[in-house]
Amino acid sequence: MNTPSNEHGKPPGLTRRRFIKAGTAAALTAASWNRVRGANERVGIGVIGFGLVGRIHTRNFKAQPDAQVVAVAETYRPRMEAAVELVGGHVAQYRDFRKLLEDKRVDAVVVATPDHWHALMTMLACAAGKDVYVEKPLTLFVREGRWMVNVARRHQRVVQVGTQQRSGPHYQRARELIRRGRLGELVSVQCNYFRNVTPGFGNPPDGNPPPELDYEMWLGPAPQRAYNPNRAIYHFRWFWDYSGGQMTNLGQHSLDTVHWISGVKGPTAVTS
Repeated sequence: MNTPSNEHGKPPGLTRRRFIKAGTAAALTAASWNRVRGANERVGIGVIGFGLVGRIHTRNFKAQPDAQVVAVAETYRPRMEAAVELVGGHVAQYRDFRKLLEDKRVDAVVVATPDHWHALMTMLACAAGKDVYVEKPLTLFVREGRWMVNVARRHQRVVQVGTQQRSGPHYQRARELIRRGRLGELVSVQCNYFRNVTPGFGNPPDGNPPPELDYEMWLGPAPQRAYNPNRAIYHFRWFWDYSGGQMTNLGQHSLDTVHWISGVKGPTAVTS
């Protein structure tokens, strides 16, 4: 007997962990598909998620002569319309990112969705033969990060995480000075990020999702919840179901930079 499921294929009651593990198993066992490009052929880019960050990446790719954004996947219609306006009417439009991964013109994808989707989308993209630029945080769980590494290696894909501070010449110079001991012995590092939503976003009641949003696809592997305006679009960052707040949004940049400069591989203890 077939198990009932939502539009995006998640049976009711299926936990995030089981959902992601099922996707991991599929990605690990799938046969890789690779297309050989000609020397002068542009790299076809698929952008998954066309919010603020997805839009920035799209603009940057438009400025690259050897790349072309050929497809966009987005669950919120106004953002898809914004993508068409920016890229042009030739861009393929998908509500289901899996259809984008089937598009043979797509060589590499940008995953710029809410955090809870990063792991599964990255693994499925690797299995589809696509290289991946995935926004930070890579994932919200250590175990998922390990699965992602295994899948990327299994399919021999290039995967880069959006920790772009490493590319900044001022950060590189600071690292050089510290690693050479020009500032003395490094004994302690303190980082701060201050950001808030002013005057706040209130406490609206649950309701029906707007018709222009495919809310079931937006939820994906996250727990099934009633729609609330505060849970979707940018405000998702304030809910554990989808994110780790500003620590996984902005704080990870500082943590990554500290690890990179100091040579530390990871924390030995964490307090909160």
